[in-house]
Amino acid sequence: MVAPVASGSSPPPPTAPPARPKLTGWELYRDVMRSPKHIVAPMVDQSELAWRVLSRRYGGHVCYTPMINAKIYSDPRHQGAYCEGAFNLACDEEGNRTVDRPLVIQFAANDPSALLESAKALQHKCDAVDINFGCPQDIARRGRYGAYLCEDWDLVYKLINVLHVNLDIPVTAKFRIFSDVDKTVEYAKMMESAGAQILTCHGRTREQRGHKSGLADWSQIAAVKRAVSVPVFANGSVLYPDDVQKCLDFTGADAYMSAEPQLHNPALFFDPSSSSLSPPHTPAHPRILSSPQQSSLYPFHADLALEYLSIVSALKTPTTPSAVKAHLFKIMFPALPRETDLRNQLGVASMRLNGVEVYVEICKEMKERMDRDISAAGWDPSSPGAYDFPVDSITGLKTIPHWLVQPNVRPPKPEPKLEGPNLSARLAKSKAAASASASASVNTQAPTISVPNGNPVVPTPEIGTASTLPAAVVTLDTLRVAPHSEVIAISSVDTMEEVACSAQAGATEPVIGDKRRPCGIAPAEDASGGLLGGERIEEGSKKARFTVSLTGPS
Repeated sequence: MVAPVASGSSPPPPTAPPARPKLTGWELYRDVMRSPKHIVAPMVDQSELAWRVLSRRYGGHVCYTPMINAKIYSDPRHQGAYCEGAFNLACDEEGNRTVDRPLVIQFAANDPSALLESAKALQHKCDAVDINFGCPQDIARRGRYGAYLCEDWDLVYKLINVLHVNLDIPVTAKFRIFSDVDKTVEYAKMMESAGAQILTCHGRTREQRGHKSGLADWSQIAAVKRAVSVPVFANGSVLYPDDVQKCLDFTGADAYMSAEPQLHNPALFFDPSSSSLSPPHTPAHPRILSSPQQSSLYPFHADLALEYLSIVSALKTPTTPSAVKAHLFKIMFPALPRETDLRNQLGVASMRLNGVEVYVEICKEMKERMDRDISAAGWDPSSPGAYDFPVDSITGLKTIPHWLVQPNVRPPKPEPKLEGPNLSARLAKSKAAASASASASVNTQAPTISVPNGNPVVPTPEIGTASTLPAAVVTLDTLRVAPHSEVIAISSVDTMEEVACSAQAGATEPVIGDKRRPCGIAPAEDASGGLLGGERIEEGSKKARFTVSLTGPS
């Protein structure tokens, strides 16, 4: 029995030695992972096998699986669809030593027994098991896992130690910082003493997420690195390829882990000077591209989208339609606001009904249009200085042409604009309530705006303008679209990631992605993800939180 650990204090050493000799953190890092510098983060419904294959082609040295809920995985009632969807064993590709290594499988848990049972079932398919102590999403708060365990140091210790003592492979941990650096350091030291062999430190607090994410505190990561003796992976605030080395130099970390920026630019880790398109320790997968531009740190997004789809088609392991759609929205994000017809086609396309080819055709059309724009701009990727992008003097961000992959930076959440006295009054009341609630709790609920059955969401917008209904709880089966308007975007309040949606004027219900599957809402800044399905808008859902944008006809 592990002795209780008071928050902020150091725990005793493990009560028993591991059942058998296993690799230490540095042996895992050097001998198995081959001293990696580039880590692809665990991302729910996003770091699936197809994405891991693509990521390794472009310099990802180690990949993590999407987060698996240990409680559900270990429950006999979920041995079918959930378990195979979480990690496919039947096709023998996930975790295969010639296809999918080095690999770390991540679990979310608050029950040591369920965690151990789930980890034992999959330890033969990976090089280490990671525990998620970093997810800041509301679903993690409700499920009591991820970053919401940071006050219960005794439980955190037990979760790590039970795997350290009983698994044949190392256990690692990913966590977020506290506002107090001393507490962060003690937290990391406690995890190390429990048996964590590699620590991934996300330099943001639990409260920093979505539009409130802000910058990661690299100085806290550096403090953790100085305080522990195991390898440390840094995470947070890297947008561009040249930022990776800056972070490693500043923090002294042994590798950098990327989540959302790598989803927008899979070549974030790519080294054009490398003689191989794949890391030495990764199998060389065949490629479909031959353009010299593929060696750039900023490839053409349509080419990358097509390459990803070719991987999806070639694998025996199924890729969920929601993952495919979400990846395409992120990769081609720079051009989708311009090519609105392709954005709408991508939104309503159904991989379940029409296969991957429906997405291939959309991406091919996008490629043709981007070639058109490149020709019109006279941009030559082989010319000197072609990738010396100017930096905006106000935002400090690089101005990258819309035909190239690039990060999607969330601006501060703007004040919503609503028309009409009733909605304005409701909004003022909601803001006052939210302000009062915010003083008492960090995690405030989104304002609730009722939508009467049969009434439009907002008055018909002026021609050519847009109106937005913010953070509303809406009953889907009573939602109505104003006359002569079209639903152009539905976004998760927490992630603000555009997802599939489209509706004709007067429709009784917006079409949200492939209605036969959950929407492709991707996790936000936190590399550990955080959405298990409860936050997604599913067919038959009665209520869901999202933002609706309307526009008049052009």
